[in-house]
Amino acid sequence: MYQTRILDQQELIDELIVQIAETVFRHHPELLETFGEKGRSQTRADLHKHFHYLQTAFRLQAPELFIDHVKWLYNVLSSRKIDTSFVLTGLSVMKESVMKLPSDRAEFYFECLSTAIDWMKEQRPS
Repeated sequence: MYQTRILDQQELIDELIVQIAETVFRHHPELLETFGEKGRSQTRADLHKHFHYLQTAFRLQAPELFIDHVKWLYNVLSSRKIDTSFVLTGLSVMKESVMKLPSDRAEFYFECLSTAIDWMKEQRPS
């Protein structure tokens, strides 16, 4: 949980993570049915990691750091034959949610998320 304490705008991000996770669970109830509270906790931890990567990318002005993180996650899940649709849902909801952050970060995060989402959609079978 160290990562969660070093994020800028921590309280707002924590609120966004709860909202994003609940939206993911509404769209993918099978996550809670299959993984229960452990799945809820893991989803929130994953969202914290996404924000951590976004903030690192922002600080370094290197969007590829976040994109590479998403590519790595997608490849890990795909290699284990795990459906990535819930990740795509989470990133899509995140993309809209980041607009509640300060404008300089919001725009950067929005662009990073848009690029990552587009990349994921290209990878998915039709």
